[in-house]
Amino acid sequence: MLENVFNDMVLVSLLLAAGFVVREIIKPLQKIFLPACIVGGLIGLALGQQGLKIITIPDSFSGYTNILMRIILTTVVLGVSITVKKVVEHVDFTLLAVFLFGGQLILGVIVAMAFSGMFPLLPDGWGILGVFAFFGAHGPAASAGAILEEYGSSGAISMAMVLATGGVIISMTVGMFIVNYGIRKGWSKFVTEPKKQPAWFFGGPLPEKEQESLGKTTTTPLSVNTLMLNLSIILAAYFIGNVIFKIGMVFIPVLSKLNAMLYGIVGGLILWPIMKRCKYDKFVDKNVLSNISSFCLEIVVLTAMASVSLDIIVEFWLPILVDIIISCGFTVLFSMWYMKKLHNDQWFEKACMQIGNCTGSTANGLALVRAIDPKGESCIPEALGVYNAVFFWWQMLAPVLGALILTNLWAVIGIGGVFILAGIVLTRLFFKRK
Repeated sequence: MLENVFNDMVLVSLLLAAGFVVREIIKPLQKIFLPACIVGGLIGLALGQQGLKIITIPDSFSGYTNILMRIILTTVVLGVSITVKKVVEHVDFTLLAVFLFGGQLILGVIVAMAFSGMFPLLPDGWGILGVFAFFGAHGPAASAGAILEEYGSSGAISMAMVLATGGVIISMTVGMFIVNYGIRKGWSKFVTEPKKQPAWFFGGPLPEKEQESLGKTTTTPLSVNTLMLNLSIILAAYFIGNVIFKIGMVFIPVLSKLNAMLYGIVGGLILWPIMKRCKYDKFVDKNVLSNISSFCLEIVVLTAMASVSLDIIVEFWLPILVDIIISCGFTVLFSMWYMKKLHNDQWFEKACMQIGNCTGSTANGLALVRAIDPKGESCIPEALGVYNAVFFWWQMLAPVLGALILTNLWAVIGIGGVFILAGIVLTRLFFKRK
């Protein structure tokens, strides 16, 4: 068993290295921000059983998503801190995401309902995949797909990965059009024409002044390795959540139907306040946690892409395309309308950030903002920090919605409606005059 895991990691590493090299050579892949893990996964897909049959993609590749997403989701709730002043200052940025999440969730379910008669073999519950694919790109998309597949929805991961890839492409193509249009209209605060990015922004080695630390040591290496200590805290949080759910299942059997990805989230929400109260939070470094999460995410995305079912794509290309166009189109149009309506300081920069962030990924949003804020003078990093601290919990909804959509479709639409209603109420509360 352990030797099989080792062999899997060897193949993952080779494909990741191949993806990195190909991405360095083929510059257009850099321009649309396809990371090496996606390129490597596509190489594995092309060379595997569904393609040239040169290599064998192991069946175990499809299982890494569910396991590693438990670590990724646990890190989301550890080390989170919020200040009221910053929340109020950037509440428009966060509220836009609230509207977009609810809108994308409802639109995805409606599109799925519209195509259910025409394509009866579509994966059950696939309507929720779009919002996770567009909001968080391939990682959360794979998570949501894995949850549906655990409930018997075959092909959900494959659809999720295709939706996420489509969103990434839309974010950069349509996003750059919005950037150029906004600059011509005079909406940008910092530039009068789009700024070309330096070569290192897309690929190649970073200049020394741009190289950042992966984290910091929080205790002496004579005691314990900091990386291992932070990983231990993550897994301890998962253990606490696991124990709570196992006990809860004895009294509430329905808890057994919830995905194990929730365990770490619940455990983290319990463990982190205790650590802060005992002043043990100083042993945790958020950058280290983020890099552990990113490490796992690289494996999740690559293995999911390499095991995508091509039959699913060929058979269901039309509903996939419609979902991408409708959800991403709504995101672009609503982001521009909402932020322009409020017309707060740096509204255009915030709109561009959320267009990239909520159709592709954070990296896509930052790329769009960099074109109109080349010197890094905007409030976007701070607004993004507030957004992540306040709205981090959206990823926790994947296990809940995954279970709910297979039993009560209208309840999922209702949850989307609650997001929109909350957005309306809070917008009226904070921006009544506008």
